[in-house]
Amino acid sequence: MSNQEIKDLDIDEIFNEVVNIANPTPNSYPLEFEMNSLKELFEFLLQFTTMLCKHFYGNENNQVDLSKLSQNDFIKINDYMTCIGFSCNFKAQPANSRNLNYASSHRYDRVGITTQTNLKDLIFGLKCNATLYIISFDIVPKM
Repeated sequence: MSNQEIKDLDIDEIFNEVVNIANPTPNSYPLEFEMNSLKELFEFLLQFTTMLCKHFYGNENNQVDLSKLSQNDFIKINDYMTCIGFSCNFKAQPANSRNLNYASSHRYDRVGITTQTNLKDLIFGLKCNATLYIISFDIVPKM
């Protein structure tokens, strides 16, 4: 057993602790998950990313216009994600029919997840104005 304290926390408790970290660094808030599937992990990370976006960039209605975020804003979100051991990638593409169809048919909950599937293979698309943001996650290696 390591000297690090192990606590059972829900997503809100984790979020509240993480956003209070002044200078988030990779794996500085290590998490161990008791989840049954890669899909559950992806959904947790998607929810956590949404919470970060709303916290830092949400308007009075708690809505975020991704098209108004700068590259530095996306980097800030990723910095907080790497703090818990995962990177978050937002890939901006034109919201044309080809890209929208791809994002829809390859969405994380529509693909067959096998033991060969990696976290970085799962995606979720969000259309914001004329831009489609493809969100994916990956594991940050421990140093």
